[in-house]
Amino acid sequence: MRGENNIDNISGIEITPTDVEAVLDLIRTAGILQNYINDETAHGIARLLSAVLKITNTIISTDFVDVVERGFQDPELDKALINPPKIGIGSLLKQTQDEDFQKGMGLMIELIKALGRATEDI
Repeated sequence: MRGENNIDNISGIEITPTDVEAVLDLIRTAGILQNYINDETAHGIARLLSAVLKITNTIISTDFVDVVERGFQDPELDKALINPPKIGIGSLLKQTQDEDFQKGMGLMIELIKALGRATEDI
């Protein structure tokens, strides 16, 4: 099946000019990446990837992921996303009597404190 805009190769696969252009784009992109990536860039990527993997490992080794996942699956959160409640100072103070609110705020406070302690090492 030869056409004006098609080139057949030996195996009978039809190659169009669009296919050739796509391959050339890949080659050009590889050339750009080859010129961009030097030792400094590679070390920067390695440092970033190392930090991401450390954070991932830390999160996986705790119950944090399970807690966040269960929180996102809570039907009450779905309702609030559809129809967000308006909260003022009075209703916020009233929420402090709710046990779930107290636990969530306690967790958030401990996270904020842990982040604050972590800044001392920097």
